[in-house]
Amino acid sequence: MTAPRRPAIIDVGSNSTRLLLVEGMDPDGARGARTTTITGLRRGAAPDGRLADAALGRLDAALVEIAERIDRFGPDVVVPVGTSAVRDAPDRGRVEDLIRSRLGVGLHVVAGEQEAEFAFRGARAAHPGGRVLVVDIGGGSTELIAGGAQPAAAVSLQRGAVRCTEGFLRDDPPDPAARARLAVSLDEDMASALERVGRAPAVIGVAGTFTTLAAVDIGHYDPALVHDHVLTVDRLRAIVDRLASLPVAERREVPGLEPARAPYIVAGGEIALAALRAAASGEVIVSERDLLDGIAAAVVDGAFPAHGDAVSEPGSFRS
Repeated sequence: MTAPRRPAIIDVGSNSTRLLLVEGMDPDGARGARTTTITGLRRGAAPDGRLADAALGRLDAALVEIAERIDRFGPDVVVPVGTSAVRDAPDRGRVEDLIRSRLGVGLHVVAGEQEAEFAFRGARAAHPGGRVLVVDIGGGSTELIAGGAQPAAAVSLQRGAVRCTEGFLRDDPPDPAARARLAVSLDEDMASALERVGRAPAVIGVAGTFTTLAAVDIGHYDPALVHDHVLTVDRLRAIVDRLASLPVAERREVPGLEPARAPYIVAGGEIALAALRAAASGEVIVSERDLLDGIAAAVVDGAFPAHGDAVSEPGSFRS
């Protein structure tokens, strides 16, 4: 079968559900319209990962709009992918049922290692060169991937912006002591992760936490300005400290900060800072090219199944 050229890629994440309508592939990633809806699938999940009814309702409403956009686009294949919150949910069949009902196709649930590989491929295309460390902060997990032209090693941590907010930062604004406990806990995990994947001369940050922090630094969100924006550790720490000093209601008004991300951005920022501490890096390059681009490239190359209910095996490398 001929590989798809104009796929629609849906990333059902722990905090957001994203759509990429691929018009074509450029050397630095996919070309096409991108939309993000904060669905908070991980929000309010039970300790065992079971998803809240309200979260499924938000996802269902988003899928209705996504289905309309896909119909207008007319792709040659639709590829929905589930990551951390779906992986962890004992009732993930409810998500699969929603996907099949609204989009008419099965959901691919990717393992953490494969999620890391796709994120690396997306970021690497936009930043060719020597060895890099890619940090992908999601709502439920964080992936760290190091390599050159290809990923060499990766770790997927159960540390995401939503998960860490609910586990540590329950006060509004966050209690400084709780932030300190979160930082200590993250440092332990990040140090162990970096021992496994290794450091690199350059750190690339992908996904919503990094792009949001870059937008706050710039003062508004513009993908062209956010892409390749460099955040120093000192500037990143100042932004996170400022956001942590504000209650969520005031945080929502900060220029560049998408209001729906306001409850979780402090924890996301703490994860970013911990990753840079472990990597002994003074800065991070923010990339708009990420998991979606990596999946799109794999689909167009014929290396990702266009049909089926799950992809649960790891990628071609091990952490």
